[in-house]
Amino acid sequence: MSSSAPITIDEITARPLPVFAHSVRAFQRLRAEKTAPWEKYGDIILKDPGLALQTLKQLQQASDKPREQEIASMEQAAMLLGMERVQRLPTECPQIDEALQGQAREGYQRAVARAFHAAYQAWDWAHIKRDPAPDEVLLSALMHDSAELALWVNAPQRIHQLRRLTIRDRMPPAEAQYIALGDSLEHFGRRLAEKWNLPQLVHEALRPEYSNEPRVRGVVLAVQLARQVEWGWYNPQLQETLTMIADYLDAGLEETTLHVHRAAVRAAHEAAFYRASAPAALLPRMPGDEQFLIDEEFPPQADDTSARHRPAGATEYRGLETDAAVVCLSPQPAVFDALLQEMQVGIGKLEINDMLRKAIHGMHDGAGLNRALFAMLSADRNYLQARFLIGTDSDPYFNRFRIRLDQPHLFKRLMEKPQSIRIHDGNREKFWGLVPNAVKTLIKTNSFCAQSVHINGKPVGLFYADRHSQDCDLDETTYQRFRQLCQLAVKGMAAKARQRA
Repeated sequence: MSSSAPITIDEITARPLPVFAHSVRAFQRLRAEKTAPWEKYGDIILKDPGLALQTLKQLQQASDKPREQEIASMEQAAMLLGMERVQRLPTECPQIDEALQGQAREGYQRAVARAFHAAYQAWDWAHIKRDPAPDEVLLSALMHDSAELALWVNAPQRIHQLRRLTIRDRMPPAEAQYIALGDSLEHFGRRLAEKWNLPQLVHEALRPEYSNEPRVRGVVLAVQLARQVEWGWYNPQLQETLTMIADYLDAGLEETTLHVHRAAVRAAHEAAFYRASAPAALLPRMPGDEQFLIDEEFPPQADDTSARHRPAGATEYRGLETDAAVVCLSPQPAVFDALLQEMQVGIGKLEINDMLRKAIHGMHDGAGLNRALFAMLSADRNYLQARFLIGTDSDPYFNRFRIRLDQPHLFKRLMEKPQSIRIHDGNREKFWGLVPNAVKTLIKTNSFCAQSVHINGKPVGLFYADRHSQDCDLDETTYQRFRQLCQLAVKGMAAKARQRA
């Protein structure tokens, strides 16, 4: 299959996630003990995503109906299944050494090691914040990247291409995922979470609109931390994430950094059987060693095929000031027209949330805007808070998009009446000074478009979209497409509001 062809959920799930031989042996030892506590079974399951997924599947099949309450721990899951079913769990999945070879096996082991590191950090923070169910947080972080694990099993070339784009070519993750997979990992993760009936916290952590929920934020920050550590512990992006973690834990940055480092070491000791370099092993590396890490996985002499496999919906070139690749999404008129038609037909029929989701998908997939969102106006009208987002899955900072309206500035003025604006080279000198510094820091670009939304004469929110990079032009045609989608969404929202009046 050409890597430019869209991948499907059926392809991603064609073969199940394998289990580690260590898990099989550990279960055999517990079976020999006969009186081993359920907790020991739970501990083994929580270190093996394939085994955890099999446990959840068996639990669902055993009940023959959706779970009414979330499983707080794998110990609880094991108890509900009963000893006979639990002891069969590892034998019902293929073992990793039998199912995967070469690059696929190495990639899967690396991804599991990263997932467990994220899970352990999230679990540790849950204890610090006195969460009532830390193991539930651990499981959610462990299964957050299920789509990547499934890709290593069923489409290893695709996920290897994604790693090459993000790690070696330093392409922004959202754009790299679009090129390699045709959509974001979180999109596939959400589909898998539905198909596999994963815990609710997994679903929420895969949706940017939940990023302000404390438990979700812990999972997302832990996943972000674990991903960034692949570049080493001293890259600038990781330092920004550590600052957010310190804020999350209400602790100092130095104290938080030391705590995170120690937790990484403990996580490595807990799961030494992954046969992949543990994140803690990178702690002795010196700042500036990032390129050595990249060259270890992608030797400079290796043949590069990434440029030959690129879908029609993206163009790529290199920025002039850095070596990082810049991706400007190309508009897809057919997709735009189809979504526009769906929205027109859906006026008065689609629920407001569905209309808003179609609008931002049209902005991203159809108009070629890298990031798009709808922000709701708070009940006291003091701030705008992101409610639906797209193109921002790998950016927990941007996902917390919030604009205060307690001071006079551009967005405050926009919300006074239905109106829109495009900030571009021709008017930036006039309007840029009206953009709050907090927003400039948040968006990290100098061009965007925005439109306020009023329903029945009252302000309710704001659409915002940009190209992410200053190197990507936000032209008039794209702006007009953005406005078309906004206006249709407003019509749909107004029609539903009248029906409910």
